[in-house]
Amino acid sequence: MIVTHSGRFHADEVFALAMLKFLPEFKDQEVLRTREADDIEQAEIVLDVGGDYNHEKKRYDHHQNSFTEQRTNGIPFATAGIIWRHYAESIFKQMGLEADNEIQFAVKWLDAKLIEDLDAVDNGLYSDDPRPSVSLLVAMMNESSDEPEKQQAAFDKAVNFASDVLKNFIQAAINQAQVVTELEAKLDTLENGIWVLDSKAPFKDFIQNRPEIQRVVYPRNEEQFGVYCNGKENHLPERFRGLREGELSKVSGLEDTVFCHKSGFMAVTLSKESALFLAKSV
Repeated sequence: MIVTHSGRFHADEVFALAMLKFLPEFKDQEVLRTREADDIEQAEIVLDVGGDYNHEKKRYDHHQNSFTEQRTNGIPFATAGIIWRHYAESIFKQMGLEADNEIQFAVKWLDAKLIEDLDAVDNGLYSDDPRPSVSLLVAMMNESSDEPEKQQAAFDKAVNFASDVLKNFIQAAINQAQVVTELEAKLDTLENGIWVLDSKAPFKDFIQNRPEIQRVVYPRNEEQFGVYCNGKENHLPERFRGLREGELSKVSGLEDTVFCHKSGFMAVTLSKESALFLAKSV
């Protein structure tokens, strides 16, 4: 039996439960929403309630003063992040990812894209932030009524929603991770901060923590090549920004430019040579 708390639900424990349901050992387990100590004691796994964190005993609460763990970026763990930390590798293996470096990349990618935000909201870091978020969407799925049956139905609907969201994120993480080895093999084309790719691949997340890669030249499709800049400090020069076709060709001296974004973070040309020229421009 899996136990989590009764009353209003939050994205934290909803997503934690949805994660566990990807694994065969938890998929068909009964879920009980309660705060009763006897029920918590008898549960096989406890989420977000009970005042205890002990992985060996499968107790995963984070509200007690004794729990102070946080990520290297300062975002503290909540139950979603704790469950992800302990079970993410198993989830990806269950979904067919095998290589260790790909799994590690996927785990970190999804944590940064989704889980750490759930944890931050649950720990009150964004309590005054008016932005819509996944946490807000889940919170709004609570019933206004206090009737237990209606709230249970709302909770079940929220878990299904979280499962669908996670499934899409997991597949995206797998897609990203499966090109890691391929992209690592292409790093030998990096020269003076310019990385030239000979095929289209999802490289943007791959380069985020690689400051040695300043700009990337890559094929966008069969007719166009792109320049992508890794960080604001590497954006293309002001003289190119916001210009299109004839105007950009006049300023650059090229004949096959398409446009440069007004912020300078990317540009498009019709040839690899022209894209490389823009990428090398200062």
